Amino acid sequence: MSAGPALGDLVAADPGAWLRRAGTWDGVSRALSDRAAELERSAPESWSGADADAAALARAEQVRRLRADAGTASRAAQVLGTHAGEVLDAQRRLVVAALAVHPQFVVDLERGTLCAGPAAHPPGVWRLPATVARFGADLVRLSTAVADAVGAATRSDHATAAALDALRPAPAAVPRPVAPAAAPPAGADAGAVRSWWTGLPGADREQLLHTRPGLVGGLDGVPVAVRDRANRVLLDAELSRLRARAALLDRAGDTAGADRARRASAGLETTRRRLDGGDAYLLRLERGDTGGRLVLAVGDPERAAHVLTHVPGTTAGWGTVPGDLARVEATRAAARAAAPDGAVAAVLWTGYDAPPDLLAAADPAAARAAAGDLRSFQDGLRAGQAGPVHLTVVGHSYGSTVLGNAARGGGLAADDVVFVGSPGTGAGHASELGTAPGHVWATTARHDPIGRVPGVEVFATSRGLAPTGLLHGPDPAAPAFGARVFGSAPGSALPRPDDPATPNDESAFAAAHGGYWDPGSPSLSTLGRIVAGAPVPP
Repeated sequence: MSAGPALGDLVAADPGAWLRRAGTWDGVSRALSDRAAELERSAPESWSGADADAAALARAEQVRRLRADAGTASRAAQVLGTHAGEVLDAQRRLVVAALAVHPQFVVDLERGTLCAGPAAHPPGVWRLPATVARFGADLVRLSTAVADAVGAATRSDHATAAALDALRPAPAAVPRPVAPAAAPPAGADAGAVRSWWTGLPGADREQLLHTRPGLVGGLDGVPVAVRDRANRVLLDAELSRLRARAALLDRAGDTAGADRARRASAGLETTRRRLDGGDAYLLRLERGDTGGRLVLAVGDPERAAHVLTHVPGTTAGWGTVPGDLARVEATRAAARAAAPDGAVAAVLWTGYDAPPDLLAAADPAAARAAAGDLRSFQDGLRAGQAGPVHLTVVGHSYGSTVLGNAARGGGLAADDVVFVGSPGTGAGHASELGTAPGHVWATTARHDPIGRVPGVEVFATSRGLAPTGLLHGPDPAAPAFGARVFGSAPGSALPRPDDPATPNDESAFAAAHGGYWDPGSPSLSTLGRIVAGAPVPP
């Protein structure tokens, strides 16, 4: 009835037909929603790698489309149900008006008019009892009621047609093929990637961003804002996958596996909340062999005058984001207090597969494998800056071993390197780290048990028992190493009640190993001054 109903259309209309169509669309909506939920629960228990990432992204996109279509079907059901009710109401008003007048009125259904007439009328004429002579006023009232009812039906008809038209999907654009140049040259460094990206046509950049977010989000040298957009797409997909995985493992009775999935999910939720809070950028997100790789910047590293990169250690991954991010935020706050202009950005760099436990941390292989990725990331920070920038890398625990391996022999874009609670850097002396004299720093708390870890050669020679012999080489906080050593709070030798105001868990074993960022700690103040390029008192 898109042209507007006549009186005959209104009388002959069947509102039940629209109600039945509304019920059909409601059933479609529920079926699509159920299918989306089923897909979310169907994530494989163990599958990693590029194909797994692509499959997870495709599954998340399919879930999104199913839910969008379910919403469209639900709205169609609501529109049709509303229209059925409005037409039924118009018919009711017509009947009530007709019954209220005297017999003998005639309603011509084809012409949509009222008249008085004899007892007999041709087919298609509805006889209403009354005589025009005695009830002229009733005729006027009935005419008005009919006009109002037909008008209401007409308005409902037009509104329903417009609402249903608005639910039609827009014609799908034919995807333009990605140009062969829409991939960086093999082995390109961060500077070359930057040049490649800026040289692409804008349409190619947008298409890559939407069709290959995993590629764009992981490329050092691509602008920070672009990487952030790409990785937020991956973040949504991973959160959906982890929730489904936790539910699946719960049903399978794998409590430990479900708990790991929930911890990873909680870490990504923390990431999302920080991103939603503003002034933060997600620069990398991908599954790893252990805890998951993630790079999150607080503040824009392409516009800040001072940029910190914080490398966490053993067990680091998605599940440790809350504590690691709290340390990054604390360092940034201390640096902003020390920087004249306060222009400081801080990056949580978990861009490697950290050892999952202390036994695995005895092996330097993970640190050696991560060294190239850390160098590439730092190169990207330098390439993204239009002017001079002061770069500092802080390695904590096994993260300091990663930092040492990245810095050995030079080539790491860092003006200052800092080793905190280090089990060794892989270097024999600060001079091997390719950093200017006086810009290699180290601290180890008195009660941090890392300072008493024996060297790897303890069973072969006596050298491992020497005070400076740690698991991965000489202690960078020992005077002989050549770093500038700064003080830390001693920490506690024994566990104590946890202080919720600190990023550290004081009730944990070896709590002193994580206390360097506690409020009021001299190490936190010094870290802030180093990151800000401010003088550090002897």
